[in-house]
Formats: sequence, C-alpha cells, structure tokens
Amino acid sequence: MSDQANRVVYVEQRRHIVVNSPPQSPTPLHHFPVNQYSSASSSHHPPTINQSQQQIYQRNTTRRRKMFSQRAFNGIVFCIRIFILILAIVSMILVLTAPGACFSRYLNGQSISREICPGQNSIFPMNADRWSNALHFQGRGQNVYGQVALICITLAFGLITVGVSCVTLATGSILTYPQILISGLSMVAFIVTGGVETWYATGYDHMEFFIQAVGNGVFSGCAGIPGCQIQFVVKGWAVAAAFYFLGALLYVVDMSLIFISREKEVSDSYAVTTTTTHY
Repeated sequence: MSDQANRVVYVEQRRHIVVNSPPQSPTPLHHFPVNQYSSASSSHHPPTINQSQQQIYQRNTTRRRKMFSQRAFNGIVFCIRIFILILAIVSMILVLTAPGACFSRYLNGQSISREICPGQNSIFPMNADRWSNALHFQGRGQNVYGQVALICITLAFGLITVGVSCVTLATGSILTYPQILISGLSMVAFIVTGGVETWYATGYDHMEFFIQAVGNGVFSGCAGIPGCQIQFVVKGWAVAAAFYFLGALLYVVDMSLIFISREKEVSDSYAVTTTTTHY
C-alpha cells in the first residue's frame, strides 16, 4: 500500500506542475529554417517552363521574320537587276537596228522645216549591217564601232549583278559590301555608256557636217541659206541612251535596298540579343 500511495502522490504532483506552469510562447518565425531557393529567387527569378517556351518561340519568330525579310529584299533586288538586264538587251537591239535616223533644219536657233527621216536604205543608213560599207562610215574615223564596246560593257555588268543575286537567293545571305561594290561599278558603267550613246545619237560630231556637205547643201535644203544648221538624231540610239541612264538610276535604288536590308539585319540581331538578355 505504501508503493501505491507513493504513485498517487507522484501523479498528483505532475498534474499540479502541468496545470500551474505558464504557457510557452510559440517558436518565433525567424527560428524556422528559411528556404534558400526562395530567398535567392526574390532577386533572380528562375525561368519557368512557360517563360522558356515563350523565349524560344520569340527567337524562332524573330529568326523567321529575319529570314523572310532577307529573302524579300533579295527577291526585290533580283527583279530590279533582271529588269536592268532586259534594258541592256533592248538597248543592244536599238543600237544595232538604229531606227529613226532623222535631221531638221534650223536658222539662228529657229526651226525652218519639219523633221526629215529618210529610210534605212537612203544616203545615211545607221543600222549595223551598213557600218562597214556605207559612204558616211568609210575611212572617216567616226568610230561608230565603239558602240559594240558599250553593248558588251552593259551586258557584262547586267549579267554579273544578276549572277550575284542568284547566289544571294540560293544562300539566303545579303553580301552587303560585295553587292554595293558591284552595283556601284555597274552604276558608273551605265552612266558612262549612257553619255557616250547620247553623243552617238546626236551625230557624234560628224553627221551634221556630212549632211550639209552632200550636194553642197542641196540634199539638206540649206543651199544658199547663210546660217543654216542641221540637227541630226538617231531616235533608237537616243532611247538606248535613256535606257542606260535608267539602268544607272535603278542601280542606285538597288544599293539603297541593300543598305536598308543591312540596317534591318543589324536591328533584328540587336532585338534578339535584347530579348535574350531580358529573359
């Protein structure tokens, strides 16, 4: 009975201690372990799956847009150069056939007659098949065969630029500086050929005097008229010269498009870099 009485007393003492002891405060928040990843994420948010997918999608979209813009610019430049090559071919035909060889009479700068355009089989045929045997071409040093050089130069530059465009379309690249260099040289060549062809079209310092000399001015109608002058033109050659100048202008447009394409490529690359850094 003494042991049982001692157990009862011990239980009563423990109960008294538990009941009368003051309540313990909960553990402060700062004592709890802190998630290191969450604290680090407050300053540098790790990319989520959605952000990564959005970044990849935006990169692919920008890359596709960039490739499309390059192909579009290359296609436009290719079409311009094909058109220039066509102009060169048409100019070659006009130079060889020389349609519209005409002259007019002027007195002190005023026209005194209508324009006279004899046929190709007349006294001054200008078509290529008569360059070697016509009276006004033989042994006079007019250098009418110099137009063959103009034809070869324009066709050569036209073919070269078209060939470069084919390379850019096949590779999908811009080739900015080589294209600008080739287009610049082609522009200068077409300007020079246009100027020389204009000189040919207006008689190359020979046809006016030749027409006035035929029959002592009887053929021209200037016989006995002091101050009478002849103005000669081959309209086909004049149109060819205009086409050469138009080709030079189109090469300026060509170089502008290449430069714009280059600037767009740089800006797109900067946009992709900025987007990647942001994410």
